[in-house]
Amino acid sequence: FSGASSPISLDSDDELDGFGYKEPSDNLILPCEEPMQEEERNDNTEEGNTKQERMRLIKEGKAKMVEEKKRQREENKLMKEAIKAQKAEQKKYAKEKDEWESGKHALRSIVAEIDSTIIETGSVGGTLLTRFAEKGLKYRVQVNPIRGSILWKMEVPQIGQDPASVSEVPYILFVLQAEEFCDLINSGSFWDHVHLVQDRYPTFTVCFVTNKLMNYINKCERAQYRNAPNFNSWKRPPVEEVLCKLATHHVKVHSRQCADEAEVADHIVGLTSSLANCRFRKPLSWLSVHANGAVIPKNFIDKDLAKKDTWMKALIAIPKVQPRFALAIWKKYSTMRSLLKVYMDSTKTVREKELLLQDLKCEDRVGDESRRLGPVCSRRVYRTLMAEDGAVEADAAAE
Repeated sequence: FSGASSPISLDSDDELDGFGYKEPSDNLILPCEEPMQEEERNDNTEEGNTKQERMRLIKEGKAKMVEEKKRQREENKLMKEAIKAQKAEQKKYAKEKDEWESGKHALRSIVAEIDSTIIETGSVGGTLLTRFAEKGLKYRVQVNPIRGSILWKMEVPQIGQDPASVSEVPYILFVLQAEEFCDLINSGSFWDHVHLVQDRYPTFTVCFVTNKLMNYINKCERAQYRNAPNFNSWKRPPVEEVLCKLATHHVKVHSRQCADEAEVADHIVGLTSSLANCRFRKPLSWLSVHANGAVIPKNFIDKDLAKKDTWMKALIAIPKVQPRFALAIWKKYSTMRSLLKVYMDSTKTVREKELLLQDLKCEDRVGDESRRLGPVCSRRVYRTLMAEDGAVEADAAAE
């Protein structure tokens, strides 16, 4: 047996089974498995790529969402700022409009249109323009429809959406030198001139301002007296008669005699200021006019209130309404509107309204509220405030 070769080798690393089959090694890769592993690797790579792409898309979506939210915040912020600025601008325009409508800028809106002949002839022009410049009032030198006239206009600039507006002031003034005024009277054309102005401006108030009229007349009379033969052609005009007739026979026609150019300029500048402010003043009534002259007793406790409060002064202005009665009414009805609201109530009878104030308590001299106003005072107040004729006397209204 030693010389024969054995079919079984003990030095072999691999062992055969009983059928001569050799067990495959773990590291041995079969040819059919290689494509499968390659496919798995490709699938894993594709899955990884897909996952990365999905993560990238998620990140991009989140970034876009953050950017969109940031953009929306910026837009909302800008929108809020724009709305805030718009509201501030509207508030500014509303405030400015209220100021113009209330007359706060009345002197800035009025413009005097001065006929060029006033500046070119006579000695009034230079002083007049100087006064306008000193007061900061606006004027325009132009050719007016009627020679020697001054007209006024109110010019309101554009405020926000409201366009600029121009309105006429129903007032016309004529500046006449003394010689010119006397010539109009002597020639008989003065009244024709007045009628011409009234026909052209029927709703306007007309004012004739003369400069150095009486000085001129006196000067001519002295010269005529000294040199009578040389002054036979001059005749003294009936200026007093004409001025009186202007006041008595013509409606809304006035006259003003000024001693010199400075007085003429001051009158026109003062008139300009008054015309600018007059349309914004509260209209006068019977009570407001008489309230300014209401007599308030010195021993009246609330004397300061009676002087400052218009409604209180109006109550005191009603005849036979004592200040302590007016104070009792004022405490119950602090404004005229509150009392008139009750008087205008259609559910109450006239008798109830007349006796509305009779039970109000007023203070006596000691300070105790022990006395009533009574029906007489209550009825007088009601009939005075509710009188249909504004010119009726208070005593007649109370009857």
